[in-house]
Amino acid sequence: KFTMSISDLTTRSNRFQSRIERRYLTDYLAAALVVGIFGWLAYIVPVWSIRIGAVLIIAAALYVSWKLRQIGSASATPNVASAQTLANHHRDELVRQRDALKSVWRWYLLPFVPGMLVFMLGTTLETGSNLPIWVELASSAFSLSLMGGFFYAIYAVNAHSAKKLDREIDALDSVMEGSSISVTGARTRSRDLRFWRPM
Repeated sequence: KFTMSISDLTTRSNRFQSRIERRYLTDYLAAALVVGIFGWLAYIVPVWSIRIGAVLIIAAALYVSWKLRQIGSASATPNVASAQTLANHHRDELVRQRDALKSVWRWYLLPFVPGMLVFMLGTTLETGSNLPIWVELASSAFSLSLMGGFFYAIYAVNAHSAKKLDREIDALDSVMEGSSISVTGARTRSRDLRFWRPM
């Protein structure tokens, strides 16, 4: 027996979508900030490697914003009287957001790697430093290790959030199949979903 009311499903789905919309607004503002900062750097810094790196980072921010819109944005809750239809819609949204989180390394992090590599190497090797080359290379390696660790942390947090959504999807499936488990009593809730941004 399906135990959730249409009102419960609609409220839960709308709340979930509101959080998604707020998150994406933050992402778009962050992308605009990245474009502004690195656009300014590309204009004023007379080093071509740094300029190229800045342009690549801008391109990555624009690409990620486009992907956020394409694969992550929520669709409106259908205005229907069927609890089953509402449940299916909410489940589809949970699955879509979970899949976006699982693949965050590919469409959210990887696009920034080329630009950040070029930019960091340019700032290390072409800024007129009188340090020995091995010191400059060691500095680059340290910066790259920090970037790698930061990116891995972002990936790990998103993978953990994807697992939480998996549990919520399982709980919703149990409700839809007539189990005694309720979504509102599940261990995980939609508020656990969040992107950690490299921007």
